Amino acid sequence: MGFKKSEQDLVDIRRFKEFDEARECFEDSSCDEEDRLNALDYIIRHKEIYYVLRMMSKLFSENRVEDHVYVDYAFSNFKSKPKREEDFDELFKMMGSQNAYLRNATIVFLQEFGVEAKPFIERLLNSKDRDIRIFAVNILGDVKYEDSIDMLKFFILKEKDINAMMTAVDYLGEIGSKDDISLLEALKKEHKDEPYVVFGIDAAIDRIRA
Repeated sequence: MGFKKSEQDLVDIRRFKEFDEARECFEDSSCDEEDRLNALDYIIRHKEIYYVLRMMSKLFSENRVEDHVYVDYAFSNFKSKPKREEDFDELFKMMGSQNAYLRNATIVFLQEFGVEAKPFIERLLNSKDRDIRIFAVNILGDVKYEDSIDMLKFFILKEKDINAMMTAVDYLGEIGSKDDISLLEALKKEHKDEPYVVFGIDAAIDRIRA
């Protein structure tokens, strides 16, 4: 992230007279990189964020190194934040993309998004996809909303997948307080026959007490 070119630099490279001209250039992988960046800038400035997210999800389904610059540019230069349900639907799809670079860029974007993304994070925490739930826990643990601890505790109590649950336990060890130790001790009793869980919970408790 953090990739940014000045608008003047882009205008000096190529001007587009209409949207279809910019779209055709951007979707043509044989076009010069600078022209495609200029086309992407035009698209971002002239289309709603939903369109750009949908376009990225479609074009960047595979993890190709040469596409990383466009993913970075788009996320760094959105003129507005997603607000509508359909915006978040596209972000949700990108969280499940086979392209790990696009997934990670989406996660970073949401981490920097702020409290407005909380309803979307809650939705991710209830996804049927275990990996998406883990991504959501990672975002929640890093963003640290005012009620992140309560959200983590609720997730731990209802989560059935051990790996997802232990991801939340690990974050609770980082941002939790001594008031949360009783929950972890109860969880350890429940999973007393699972060494991996017991070890992870003990590590989280030790971090809280340190």
